[in-house]
Amino acid sequence: MPKESLLYKVELDHRSSLYYAQYEWCITINVSEASCLRYLGTAQFESAIRNAKHWRENDRWTDRAWSITKETALRETREVLLSETEPFKTVVSFMTVCVYTNHRGLADRLVSLGNDGVRVRLVRQAVLTKPADVVQLRESKYAYRTYFKERKYSLDQRHMLANFLNARKDTLRPCDSLMAWLTSGVTAGYILNRNYSRSYYFVDHDHPNEGTMISLVTPGIVRKTMPIQTTK
Repeated sequence: MPKESLLYKVELDHRSSLYYAQYEWCITINVSEASCLRYLGTAQFESAIRNAKHWRENDRWTDRAWSITKETALRETREVLLSETEPFKTVVSFMTVCVYTNHRGLADRLVSLGNDGVRVRLVRQAVLTKPADVVQLRESKYAYRTYFKERKYSLDQRHMLANFLNARKDTLRPCDSLMAWLTSGVTAGYILNRNYSRSYYFVDHDHPNEGTMISLVTPGIVRKTMPIQTTK
């Protein structure tokens, strides 16, 4: 069991492998305009700050105004990451940064900033209790699960895949979030960007070659196919 912290929630994550086959800990932090932390190099970071500031100062559609507090949170978070001596990997989304590392003390350093604009929401520890390359479910009518890659697709490509899946309802079971993405319309804006598939989208099926058929309809979308193991 990991040592509990009074400063943030610590959670065990039962998995078949370490994060990215390398890291034990995943530190999830919330920080406004997190996309500015996608690249930590000086030139790219400063350019991202300027762009974010420009859009916030000229955005008539939201009330998320730019502030020195917001900028300070970004700069202080970057400084902590740049000064980290252990290897780590960051995955950035709208207002969230997931930091994968083998050094849990990085979470304590982020908390010790004392900046209200940087919130350590959750720290997960990968615990290897599940078999590798198998999807474990309490029950399932299917034998395999195919996961997708995070890639960009046009509305026509999404509709083509949706038609393929709808035509094979007797043999394929796509997850609800996948079908919602495939059938959604064109949505403008950064927050509601529907152009990208997600790594958690999947299709359940009985034949191991169904992933190949999906790849023919939408090339490059399949990430991996794994057998399903029931654990009643």
